[in-house]
Amino acid sequence: MATNSSKGLAGGLERAKMEFAAWREARLGAERIPGGLWDEAVRAARQHGVHRVSRELGLDYNHLKRRCGGVARGRAAAPVFVELDGAAAEAGLACVVELEKGNGTRMRIGVRDTVAVDWGKLKEAFLGA
Repeated sequence: MATNSSKGLAGGLERAKMEFAAWREARLGAERIPGGLWDEAVRAARQHGVHRVSRELGLDYNHLKRRCGGVARGRAAAPVFVELDGAAAEAGLACVVELEKGNGTRMRIGVRDTVAVDWGKLKEAFLGA
């Protein structure tokens, strides 16, 4: 049976684990975790999951989850509008919409008739209510 020992960890998580161990050995008192280490943890969590990374790196699950999910001070991150180039029009599409969750999962939709789509239900189905 495979275990979650450091031998079984993927490269990014293994690297983060070594960097956290080195920082913990050298830190002074109750020094805060540097931003670069948090960035490593977030990258690893997006690839391997928040639970596993928080356990492997000895981090608070909820704190890591907030950093991964784009939530700041209890509020969801503001949606970002991105205007696409003329590729949609060339393909005969009236509209191309791309949604992205905080964990990096993306959904891209190209439609010819924008009135036929219930955008609210689509957003709720993908992102949650």
